[in-house]
Amino acid sequence: MHITIIDDSIAYDGNSPMTMPMGGTEKAVASLAPALAKRGHDVCVVNRIEQGAMIDGVSWVPFDAPRPPETDVVICVKKPALLEEFPDVEKKILWMATPAKILNKPKYQALMEKHNPIVVFMGDTHFRTWEPWKYFRKGIVTPGVRNEYLTEAAYEPVTPPRAIVTTNPLHGVDALVDLWVDNIYKQVGGDATLHIYSAGLFKAQNGGEVPEKLKPVFEKVQAAHEHGVLVHKPGSDLEMALVYRSAACHIYPGVETEMYCSTLAETQAIGLPCVARPVGACSERVKNGQTGFLVPDVDSMANVTVHLLTKSASRENMSRDCRMMQRSRTWDVAAAEFEALL
Repeated sequence: MHITIIDDSIAYDGNSPMTMPMGGTEKAVASLAPALAKRGHDVCVVNRIEQGAMIDGVSWVPFDAPRPPETDVVICVKKPALLEEFPDVEKKILWMATPAKILNKPKYQALMEKHNPIVVFMGDTHFRTWEPWKYFRKGIVTPGVRNEYLTEAAYEPVTPPRAIVTTNPLHGVDALVDLWVDNIYKQVGGDATLHIYSAGLFKAQNGGEVPEKLKPVFEKVQAAHEHGVLVHKPGSDLEMALVYRSAACHIYPGVETEMYCSTLAETQAIGLPCVARPVGACSERVKNGQTGFLVPDVDSMANVTVHLLTKSASRENMSRDCRMMQRSRTWDVAAAEFEALL
């Protein structure tokens, strides 16, 4: 089958997860495409790359280049407007990544009526964000986890203990830093550190322009440096896998609009216990009491975070359960489920 995936977000290709940090949706495209190719399909990805390439059996084509001469099905990533890019292809999939209630806006309703796509969601939480005005075929395909997070390399948290944060800085990081400074750090003591992985904060820390909305968080993070709060630039999958294996816990505040929580899926697969709130898709990624803790609010995070930072036996048990229970979701599995929808 000839499958075309179209995404007009940023420039990336099948090698990008190995060389640069990526958003969850773009990484999903870069991972699904070769998984479908391995299953015998002719796969082309159209996106914002400047020069075409053939990588792992997948053809990567610039957005402004001529469309593939033959397409049996097109997978449109996130944006309903992309359905218009292949007017003559009958079978279309709209692969959603954000809450789907936007599809009920009049301009998107018209596109949905015209193209009648199969709408694919990332999980049950995501599925429940849409009540359509008429019948559309729908499916759930939870993204897979890349192999960098599934190897048998040992989970070896360092001493003094480290907690990591991968959340968007505007999604509760300010309250989390307050909690660390006022509570967690005082209880744990010593040289415990909180490592925040954020491209925006790292750029600001190194002299880049600070967007107005980021200034309060940035100033708070900078002031907390003496309390062990450190900012890092996110890395490639291989680099982040090494980071996760050395940490004691992953603190993930979460927000209602997160429909997958990709870094949470990755740290769980590595064997890194987490502390998260049961919002958005967090409760789908974490098995409460077994692979981490789901707590009602940021303030409640303090005690369980201290527990994971200081109780190595409990942390090791949770890490074992993470590796036993959270590693089955590969991209081969996800590709097979996509294939079943076609």
